[in-house]
Amino acid sequence: MDVHIFDNSHTLRASVLAGVSLFISFIALCFSVFHFQVTGNYFLLTLDLALGSYSFYAYQLAKKNKHKKFHIHGFVYLLTFVASTSIYTQPIEHGTYLWTMLFPVFFYSLLGLNRGRIFCFAVLAIHLASIYHKVDSHESFAAFPTFINLIACYICVWIIAHIYELNRGNIENSLTYLASRDSLTGAHNRLSLTSTFHYFESNKDQDTKLCLLFVDLDYFKKVNDQYGHDAGDKVLMETTRLLCQVVGDDNLYRIGGEEFCVTLFDHPIEQAEQIGERVRSMMSHHIFAFGDKRIQITLSVGICEYSDGDKLSDLLKLADIQLYQAKENGRNQVRLSRPSKDFTEDTSTC
Repeated sequence: MDVHIFDNSHTLRASVLAGVSLFISFIALCFSVFHFQVTGNYFLLTLDLALGSYSFYAYQLAKKNKHKKFHIHGFVYLLTFVASTSIYTQPIEHGTYLWTMLFPVFFYSLLGLNRGRIFCFAVLAIHLASIYHKVDSHESFAAFPTFINLIACYICVWIIAHIYELNRGNIENSLTYLASRDSLTGAHNRLSLTSTFHYFESNKDQDTKLCLLFVDLDYFKKVNDQYGHDAGDKVLMETTRLLCQVVGDDNLYRIGGEEFCVTLFDHPIEQAEQIGERVRSMMSHHIFAFGDKRIQITLSVGICEYSDGDKLSDLLKLADIQLYQAKENGRNQVRLSRPSKDFTEDTSTC
C-alpha cells in the first residue's frame, strides 16, 4: 500500500481545473446564446450547454478539492470533442480553429506529461484534417501559408508547455524527496510518516489493518564513542539498507537518531511479530565493516496494532512502551502490544 502522498501535482491540477472550467463554463454559455440567437444551430447549442454545465460542475468539485482524476479526464475529453466538432462544422471564416492554440497548455496542465503529449499531436492532426476539409480544392494552395503558420504556432506553444511541465515535474520530485526523506539514510522521515498515517485514516475501511514497529539500535551510543561518528553514520545507513530488504522502502521511516519506524499495512499483529523477529535475527548476525574495524550490534523492536480512532501519537506511545520493556529485559528482542483506548496492554515477549 503506497500511501506517500506529497502530491503537489494534484493541487496544481485542482487550481488549473477550477480556473479553466469556470472560464469555459462562461464561454460555453456565451456561445449557447450566440447559436440560439444568431446561427440557429441547435446541435452546437446543445453541445455548448452540456460543456458549460459539466465545466461548472467540475469547477465546484475542484474548488472544494473533491474532484477525482476521471473528472479531469471527463472535462478534457468533453472540451476537446466540442471544440473539434465546432471547428469541423463552423465556417473557417469564424476562426474557431484558433482555439487549437490553447490545447497544449490545457493538456499538459491537466493531464500531465505523457498523456498530454499524446493528446497534443492527436488533436493537432484532427483539427488540421477538419480545416483542410473546409478548404476548397482550388484554394488549397492559397491556404497553404495558413496551415504552415498554424502548425508553427502550435508547435511553439507545445514546446513551451512541454518544457514547463517537464521541469515542473522534476522540481516537484526533488522537493518532495527533500521534504519526505532523511538526509543521511534516505529513509522516509517523520513528516512522511505523518502524511502516510493521515492518508491511511482518510482511506481505510473496516478490514484495513495497520501494525507499527518501533525499532531502536541497542547500545548505539557506544558505537559512536568507540569508533567515531563516521562509523555510526555508516551503521545507520547500512541498517536502513538491511531493513528495506525486509520491509520495503515505502514502509521504513527514520524518526530519531537510531530510531526507526516500520508501517505494515494489511498485516495482522501475528505477521508483524514474525517480521519483527526476522529483522531482529538479521541484525544480530550481521557484521558491519568500517575500514579494518568490525562492528556487531543488535536491535530491539516494539510492536503495536492500530485500533479504530487511534492517533499516530497513540500508536507511537504504545510501541515505545514495548520497546522500553524490551530494553529493560535485556535488549535484542521483540515485544508486542494490542492497543486500546485506555492503553490497556496485552503484551508478550519473543
